[in-house]
Amino acid sequence: MTRRRLLLMGLILLALAGCNRRGGLQIDDPAPVVSLQDLHGKTFTLPQDLHGKVWLVRFWSLDCGFCDKEVLLGLETLYQKYKDGGFVPVAVNVGKYDAGDEHWKRFAQLSYPMLIDERGLTAKKFGVIGLPTSFVIDREGVLREKITGEAGLEEIEKLFTTVLK
Repeated sequence: MTRRRLLLMGLILLALAGCNRRGGLQIDDPAPVVSLQDLHGKTFTLPQDLHGKVWLVRFWSLDCGFCDKEVLLGLETLYQKYKDGGFVPVAVNVGKYDAGDEHWKRFAQLSYPMLIDERGLTAKKFGVIGLPTSFVIDREGVLREKITGEAGLEEIEKLFTTVLK
């Protein structure tokens, strides 16, 4: 990781921490309206595009040493298992996206939305103060669960399945 990337990530996280005194999105708050592009250039507008679905939005960064990238791959398995019941994971990379970077290839094949938040503005709207952070949003676009820090797939599955039922 270059020093420039580390500095940029640090500045983004510092800005996010300083701009949200309430601790970010709270349980029972509506999800903020945001528009982001995925790795293929398709624009997603949340929560509108996922209305009627239970979604887990996971903020992470390719450069984040605390973010377990295998969780993103595991979310694909959970998506396939629960998508007919209305579950959709959404991964939001906070920071730069370089399509030529070999590290991105394994994520480009995921069938759920992998979105890019290059300037951290969406993370700021959600009140993210550290990576990774995950939110479970119900079918009406309301926050029901929040995980700050890393969580295993079993914990994540328990959180969204309680909302899914």
